[in-house]
Amino acid sequence: MSRRSLPNAITIARLCALPLFVWLYSQDAPQASWPTFVLVGIMALSDLLDGWLARRYQWQTDLGRVLDPVTDRVLFIVVVSTLMVFGTLPWWAVLPLVVRDTALLIGAGILLFRYHERPVIMRGGKVANLILICGIQFFIIDLRAIAWPLYTVGAVLYILTGLRYIWRAALRWRQHHEAPAASEG
Repeated sequence: MSRRSLPNAITIARLCALPLFVWLYSQDAPQASWPTFVLVGIMALSDLLDGWLARRYQWQTDLGRVLDPVTDRVLFIVVVSTLMVFGTLPWWAVLPLVVRDTALLIGAGILLFRYHERPVIMRGGKVANLILICGIQFFIIDLRAIAWPLYTVGAVLYILTGLRYIWRAALRWRQHHEAPAASEG
């Protein structure tokens, strides 16, 4: 394996850790699960590491530009859905986030496969994701008094940034459809 592919390998390892996450959490849920807390922390840090390596050493690849955000969305959907299945989070706290990420995955797929564009990651989305991960971590160790405020703030920001992503994608779609019409006239 070349050094250039290291960020992609880290991303793939994060994706492969999801079954371990589900299994670990199932052992203690819905009570505190410190092994799961550690694993989610490692997965979150690995996301920072692969991005840093790719940018720092110019090891970005076309695969990584698609794989990393898709892995992040899949990871998030699996984590919050698992917490819901085991009774840690109610469905109404999970559903808006899963709908948001599913819509973003579909929209990103359309942009990529139809227009050969990769969505641009926004800083607000990263901040929302960080706050949500902190809230989720506190749910995993059963500190709900800290988890709920973080999760609520993170979820609101997450939904708002999701709407912003959708707005930007709609503008890009409109540009693609107006450009041919303008050149024909």
